[in-house]
Amino acid sequence: MTEGTKDAMILISTSWQALGRTNQCKPETLICDCTIVILFASFFIEANLNYIVETLNMKKEMTEFLNNNQYPGLKDKLAWFYNEFIASDKALTKKELYSKGIKSKLTKRYPGFSTLYQFRNDLSHGVINSTARSLPKVVKLRQQAKDIVEDLFIVTARAGYVIARDKTYQEAIQQI
Repeated sequence: MTEGTKDAMILISTSWQALGRTNQCKPETLICDCTIVILFASFFIEANLNYIVETLNMKKEMTEFLNNNQYPGLKDKLAWFYNEFIASDKALTKKELYSKGIKSKLTKRYPGFSTLYQFRNDLSHGVINSTARSLPKVVKLRQQAKDIVEDLFIVTARAGYVIARDKTYQEAIQQI
């Protein structure tokens, strides 16, 4: 398996390693391992979005669209990406994008995104929500994160941009 950046590779590998630890069936570590799986899978999405935007040299365009926010959040980045590469009726501003129902469009195109995003945000505020209690749901969310990333690369390829995903795990850990 390869990824676009060392960061993306380390993030998805960390998620994979935590998922592997759940096979030990230790109830006392399950929530911690599941938390790591979900969190690092959501980081994986953002790392790849960042990589795509930077590779396409579109960071300035994205930040301007997002009201000159130099540090946009994951949902705003994904919303901008959707508007830029997928939407047939493109919004001209962030406000217009959200008034056109981008949240429901993201939920429909990217199953699991809302749950991953909410879990990550809750965790950043010191709250571990109940998502981490269900191993089957965690496994599904991790796969959905990988599917979201795969779609991002497919969409950019269809738009005429082929972006390399050639970083191996060994290369990634050597570059840290």
